[in-house]
Amino acid sequence: MKDENNWYEARLDKIFTNGALWKHRTFRTILDPLSSEWNETDFDKKLEILEKVVASGEKLSVLIRDYKRRYDEQDRRDITLAVENALIILLQYRLSKKG
Repeated sequence: MKDENNWYEARLDKIFTNGALWKHRTFRTILDPLSSEWNETDFDKKLEILEKVVASGEKLSVLIRDYKRRYDEQDRRDITLAVENALIILLQYRLSKKG
């Protein structure tokens, strides 16, 4: 297994809390519309979180890859399969607000 400091949760902790455990560190509030965590933030907050992640220099592709690996290792394919749906929901919401 990778060094814990390289896992996406530790990187999110660093971005949002300077290393302390961040409330949304599992990232299911952003990437799992079927989870209870998803309901902890509204769409605007989810997008604000994603903007801060991108502004930090973190690559979303790497973050999402590591997120999926974490849940694949836990044999939680239901969680990894929800990612694309979450991103589509957020993109559709964002694009509908532009008009």
